[in-house]
Amino acid sequence: MSEKNIKKDVWLNSYPILLWLISEPLVGLIDSRIASYLNIEVLSAVGIGETVYFVFIWIFVFLAYGTTPYVSELQASNQISKLNYFIMFGRRASIFIGCISCLLLVLFSDLLISLFEPTTEVTLKANSYLILRSIGLPFYLLNMHSTAVLRGMKHPKITLYSSIIVGVSNVILSFVLAVVFDFGIQGIAIASSISFLISAFYSTKVLLNKQQQDDVFDVLVDKKEVSHKFFYVGFYIFIRSMFLTIFMAYLRNRASLMSMEEIALQHVLLQLWSFGYVFVDALAIAAQTLVSEYKTKFHDYRNSDLKKYLNKLTLRISVSLFVFSSIFLDTLITLITDKSLGQLIDFELRILFGLSLLIGSFAFLWDGVLLGLDKSREFSSLTVVSSIIGFISCSYFLSFENTLSSLWIGLNLSLVYRGVAGFLYQIRD
Repeated sequence: MSEKNIKKDVWLNSYPILLWLISEPLVGLIDSRIASYLNIEVLSAVGIGETVYFVFIWIFVFLAYGTTPYVSELQASNQISKLNYFIMFGRRASIFIGCISCLLLVLFSDLLISLFEPTTEVTLKANSYLILRSIGLPFYLLNMHSTAVLRGMKHPKITLYSSIIVGVSNVILSFVLAVVFDFGIQGIAIASSISFLISAFYSTKVLLNKQQQDDVFDVLVDKKEVSHKFFYVGFYIFIRSMFLTIFMAYLRNRASLMSMEEIALQHVLLQLWSFGYVFVDALAIAAQTLVSEYKTKFHDYRNSDLKKYLNKLTLRISVSLFVFSSIFLDTLITLITDKSLGQLIDFELRILFGLSLLIGSFAFLWDGVLLGLDKSREFSSLTVVSSIIGFISCSYFLSFENTLSSLWIGLNLSLVYRGVAGFLYQIRD
């Protein structure tokens, strides 16, 4: 592949994902703004409810991460019948897992929220928010699966269109239900569930149309092989996601044990963090398709121009994110919430936040590359170990200073390991 074709391929597969990833935390920030408009108790409750909710989402992220590179491989090798069976199998699994997750959240919402030790008022609000939002879980996972398949089939724009549907409908419905009709935090939760119902219907319909256009072969499919592949990759990503999500929930939980202001600030910081790394995450998700396709057709990624270009682009992005966040973090916090939270940002926390984006950018890129290289076991193990490092580091520094800075030091140390180990794993045979 020529350098010009590589740049074009990376751009065409990255920009729709970038816009999608930008829209997700942006919608979350708007939800936070609507919640803070109601009162700080609602904002704290949304922060706790979202933490529990996304623990389940991130655990099942294999429905997207494990799907995209395998779909790309099947597409590149023209195994269309096997591809269509894999899609059908994944769709059914997504709906089933979503329903089970919804049931678990409804049954254990009180217990899960109590882990954050909120006030009675915040507990009631967080509980109602979590239960109502959990209704949308099957639609969220179905939409996640459908868009992941379409990215593997090199239709990344559908992911963008789906996110626009979610974002616009969620913002409008959140404002109307929470503020205009005065449903409060319940309105924000209902808006989220409805928006993913609409988006799941759209993305699945598009996927079915694409399958009908491509399904031209009548070949006997080894269903056992396909299902084994789904669960083999899914198992490692499930373990990885479980450790990572528990660690991220731990970061919020320890903040909630400090004060109501700290949990609100940590919630907004992690929202901004998610918004910051979308630029590299877009490359990582695109890399799943591009690296898998490259490996299938050309075999050697380690010395390829594709690898050099992805690394160079990531370096530029990471430095830019560090400089911008180190200068303007407190300003961004003030714009999203109010001056009281912005005043809690000191020099140390600002630098630690920027470093997490600088270091984490390469860790995120390696995630996509390893999945594209079909190294799901390595992808899983490095995150498991890094999460353990994060737990130990946070606990150690919190014993000396019970502040948000201690949590962000632990996060940075875990990202250092992910970055180094991810680099070493991708250059091995």
